[in-house]
Amino acid sequence: MDKRTFQALLVCFAISILYLNWIVPPPENQEASNPVVSNPVVSETTVGGQATGDSSTIPILSPGSVDSVPNTTAQAVTEVSALKAGSNTFPVRSVSLSNADLELKFSSQGAILTEALLMGYHESVDDELPLPVISPKLKSQGALGLRVSSLNLDLTQRNWEVLEQTDDSVSFRTQISADQFVIHHCSIPPKEGFEISSRVSFGGAWPAGTELYYEILGAERIRFDASGRAASYPNQWVHAQRNKDGSIMEAVHSGVEALESGEVTKTKVAWGGLESNYFAQVIRVEDGLEFPTANLIVKGVEPGVNESLYDQYSDEGIQGWPMRVGFRRMIDPRSEHEYAFFVGPKDPEVLEADANQSWDAIQLIDYGFFGWLCRPFLWLLRISESVLGSWGLAIIFLTFCIRAVLHPVNKRNQRQMQVQQQGMARIKPQMDEIRERYKSDPTTQHRKTQELFKQEGVNPAAMFGGCLFIFMQLPIWIALINTFSVAIELRQTGFLWIDDLTQPDMLFQMPFALPLLGQWFNLLPLVYVVVTLVNQRMMPKSDDPQVQAQQKMMTFMMMAFGFIFYSFASGLLIYFIISALVGIVEQKMIRKELAAAGIGPGAAPVAASQGASSPGPAGPGRVPGRPGRGNNRCLGRVAG
Repeated sequence: MDKRTFQALLVCFAISILYLNWIVPPPENQEASNPVVSNPVVSETTVGGQATGDSSTIPILSPGSVDSVPNTTAQAVTEVSALKAGSNTFPVRSVSLSNADLELKFSSQGAILTEALLMGYHESVDDELPLPVISPKLKSQGALGLRVSSLNLDLTQRNWEVLEQTDDSVSFRTQISADQFVIHHCSIPPKEGFEISSRVSFGGAWPAGTELYYEILGAERIRFDASGRAASYPNQWVHAQRNKDGSIMEAVHSGVEALESGEVTKTKVAWGGLESNYFAQVIRVEDGLEFPTANLIVKGVEPGVNESLYDQYSDEGIQGWPMRVGFRRMIDPRSEHEYAFFVGPKDPEVLEADANQSWDAIQLIDYGFFGWLCRPFLWLLRISESVLGSWGLAIIFLTFCIRAVLHPVNKRNQRQMQVQQQGMARIKPQMDEIRERYKSDPTTQHRKTQELFKQEGVNPAAMFGGCLFIFMQLPIWIALINTFSVAIELRQTGFLWIDDLTQPDMLFQMPFALPLLGQWFNLLPLVYVVVTLVNQRMMPKSDDPQVQAQQKMMTFMMMAFGFIFYSFASGLLIYFIISALVGIVEQKMIRKELAAAGIGPGAAPVAASQGASSPGPAGPGRVPGRPGRGNNRCLGRVAG
């Protein structure tokens, strides 16, 4: 390349630079050609001592959606697309509101609640940071977002103008068209409280006589408590309908899962929300009792959509399936719609102290089928803890109370078992004779055996009183499992080496993971198995094959319980261990008392001193004076 050619190229390059930067004007409307505009975040919020702030991408409504809108509303959408970019060039702002209980973060991008921290709760015992119930880390995607489905308009994708901000309130405004706008005002109690007040107003000229609906929805996910926790349910969505007289029906708790059509709508619903074991977000209409156009709406995803991703979320301790719960309501420019949004703990004291009791908030706590047992257990635990100053000691005291109530039943079962075992031992020669005589005729053998049982007053089924006593305790066990699953009072309460009575005791972490058990070594389940096996060894021995089979079955059952209970709440294991230890002492007391009455091993040989009669109780149908039987009448009265 010669010198003149190089100079010519250099002059052309300079002319092109001058033309593009000083001669050609910038395009008047960049929104039409580029529906995504990036605005800088100009404010920062300090959370837990760390400042947050980054650039955000703000999607703007695309005018291409006009074709999918009915003709009655197409004009409004056309006006939206005709707005200049200047109406949405406000910088994205992060607004913080807080009181003694809540620390909230709102974003002007969508005018949504992006983060909710509970000041009095923490992730773990050693953690000092507030507990996030709604946050980006939990994939919550924000709450209190507005969508106008009638106009195919998602207001969460718009950057709103911050009209006004105080320490406990903020107002957002967005322009829909030249003569249509929406204002969203949010506030919290200035001192304390877990409720957010939300007011929505649609201003300007809206099509008259046209049914335009909007939606206000809660967060997509909240804190997920079931991961790594025993006997606890995964997140659920909950709602309660209202009767005609204004009273609240029993709340319905449903699992978070895929929705067949991606959406569920319910009418006459007073409130609804998303819940975990100990926390919840609930939204309700506050400006009246009944609103025919205010229907509860639940939005999720259909089956088969991103299932592997949602399974991964669950494995990582995040709620798997996404689900939003809120209300769908008709737009009314003449009135302001008010909502109350509760985000906080499912604590009975907090729910009962709510200033507005019209929504029967205590129903958020689902005690299960045996709730009639959970409530008195919790009441006794609270009273005991207030006196003893320790939830662990309160659990031990509750164990003694329950064993004291069950003692008469246990004593009666033990008596029946000993009496029937003696009766079976006494009639064993007759039973052997019947088996030998009618070994070729099973029907006659069974009939003669039953006649012998009836004549001698023996009931073999009564020997299984030990199993009966265990099955009688199953409702108590289930009630206690539910108690430790939903009682937030016990969350992160320690005892001895245990940090949290609602979780396994986790004595230390092993260098390897055991199948089905995990990597943590839990001591309490092993202690429980040892104590129960000792208790089983103390049971009276019997020569009857059925009783021996029963005792072997009980031994394997107790060992199986050790595996089942391995990841159960440590508070529940404390109850099981103390109950088993009390059972050992109780067993000795009952056996000693029965022996004094001439029943069971160690009983005084009363019958032997009176002649040829066999020791054992008298039963129904016994004939006085008959050899070998009549001398047992007094012992039979003692056993009865």
